[in-house]
Amino acid sequence: MNGGWDTGTWEEATWDYVTPLVEVDTHDGDYLKKKFAKEIADKARRKAEIVYAFEKIVEGRPDVAKEIAEPFMETRAATLPAIDYDRMLEDLDRVQRIWELHIELDDEDVLALL
Repeated sequence: MNGGWDTGTWEEATWDYVTPLVEVDTHDGDYLKKKFAKEIADKARRKAEIVYAFEKIVEGRPDVAKEIAEPFMETRAATLPAIDYDRMLEDLDRVQRIWELHIELDDEDVLALL
């Protein structure tokens, strides 16, 4: 460096080096993208399994299914009631009850086939 660090003059000062840029690669590539996509797909698959189990309960025991889904019934059209599955699946007790009834109905189906 030219100039006067020790003389106090800065007019002729030049830098002899450039501060190196540190480049940190934090890119994980497709690993995280695939991992998150798999988690989303697994969540959707589990939700679909529970909805399928509820539909089997509706076929096998409509009175129990009505009791489970009663607080989540909505009227979307003038004649057709609909169930808000997202709200219903947030209640873990109901999900557990649906799954237990589904397993019980499957056991009954297997025993009927024997």
